[in-house]
Amino acid sequence: MAASSEQLHSAFSYCLDFAKRMLEDIGSFLPFGAVLNTSGEVKAVAGWNGDEHPAPTEIYQLLSSALRGESVSNNILGSAIAADVNIPAAYDPPLRDGIRVHLEGDGYSRYIYVPYAIKVSGLLRRRREIILAEPFSIEVPAEVFAMQ
Repeated sequence: MAASSEQLHSAFSYCLDFAKRMLEDIGSFLPFGAVLNTSGEVKAVAGWNGDEHPAPTEIYQLLSSALRGESVSNNILGSAIAADVNIPAAYDPPLRDGIRVHLEGDGYSRYIYVPYAIKVSGLLRRRREIILAEPFSIEVPAEVFAMQ
C-alpha cells in the first residue's frame, strides 16, 4: 500500500512545524524526521550517534539508513527527514538558509525547500521570529524507498 499525497503532506507539515519551533527556540536544529506507519499515522523519529555534538551529516545518514531498513521491512508507508541547510545558489532561492525536507513514499521522492530568515527582536528578552518564504520542490533519487 502506498501513502497518499495527503498522508505525505502531513509528515512534511510535522517536520516544518517542528523545525520552525526549533529555529525559534535555539536558532538551528539537527536532522530529524517523521514516518507514516502502516496505519497512516505520523510518528516522530530522531537519531543519535552517541556524540555530545554530532555532525549533522552523520545524523542525517543514520536516519536515512534506519528508515531504509523500515521501508525494506514494509513497516512504513512514507518518510520525511528535515535538515537545516544552505539552499544551493543554482535554485536561485530568495533566502539562503532553508529547511529541507526529503519527503518519500513508494514512487515519490522530493526535496522540499522552505527558505527562511530569522529576525531577532527585544533588547532584554531576545525573541526569534522565523520568516518563511514560498516552498519549492526538486525531484531527487529515492534513498529510503529506493528499489531493491
